[in-house]
Amino acid sequence: MFKKILVPVDSSDESRTIVRWALGLARSMGSELTLLSVVDPEDIEIVDATTRPARIGSEVQQPSDVIDKVVKKVKSDLESEVAGLKSTGVNIHVRVVPGSPAESIVAEASLLGVDLIAMSTRRESALARGILGSVTDRVLHSTSTPLLILQPEDIEDDEKVGSGYLRHIVVPLDGSSLSEMAVAPANAIATATGAEIIFTGVVRVPVYGIDMGGVGYGPVHYAEQLDTELLEKKMADYLQQFVENAESAGVTARSSVRVGNPSIQIVEEAAAADGTIIVMATRGAGGIKRWVVGSVTDKTVRSAHRPVLVIPPAAK
Repeated sequence: MFKKILVPVDSSDESRTIVRWALGLARSMGSELTLLSVVDPEDIEIVDATTRPARIGSEVQQPSDVIDKVVKKVKSDLESEVAGLKSTGVNIHVRVVPGSPAESIVAEASLLGVDLIAMSTRRESALARGILGSVTDRVLHSTSTPLLILQPEDIEDDEKVGSGYLRHIVVPLDGSSLSEMAVAPANAIATATGAEIIFTGVVRVPVYGIDMGGVGYGPVHYAEQLDTELLEKKMADYLQQFVENAESAGVTARSSVRVGNPSIQIVEEAAAADGTIIVMATRGAGGIKRWVVGSVTDKTVRSAHRPVLVIPPAAK
């Protein structure tokens, strides 16, 4: 399913961690990899060329000339790095373009017709420049390409990458056809990697509190006092059909029914074992409207210490 993977990189060690992780996935799925580096003109010190041509000897250097030189240098360095990865057997391409990072990543993904974007984020560095942090957030909210979001500090050691590094896939399902869009991608990854799928359903319970007007919504959680047995049974029956379908295709699968806040329960399910990723679909707006990430997905991405693969409605 994911035959073309785009991996945005910068000069940081964190982005190289993502490359190693993506290489493991690409090897498992027989995918080709494109490493994309975006040169942001705002990050280049062009000196006088930013306001007027800079004379170098007898030549006049325009700001665009300075940017072109940086692009060529970055591309040369990246190609040298890729040369050292030939032993992986993965077909790797290099792309270096000038522009605004988030917009360029989305545009390149569309131009190249990739099936997946894999990029990193920093939970505590939203204001960091480059393609990490806030850029990941902007890509998440604007692309119609499946997006795998990884937090470098939460990825396993190098020696585990590509050798059983992916062992569990949590797929949250809520009974909607939208959530079920995550099933096919999860099955494809599980088939390629041998990972176990955990189809997870969360039974929501009301959260009540007391305010001046009587009964209102508040922070007090009375889940333990509510009888959710019937809802849990219905959820278990619903999830079982996906377990059986996966097993009939040779995939190891099981179900997990949880009670409580959906995003919290999804994160806790994924945190139960190492080598786990979350694959989940999210709602979106059509037409010319900006793609909107569902609140559960958004909270899961921001709080999970596991890679999260987000499947947008437009993904096939």
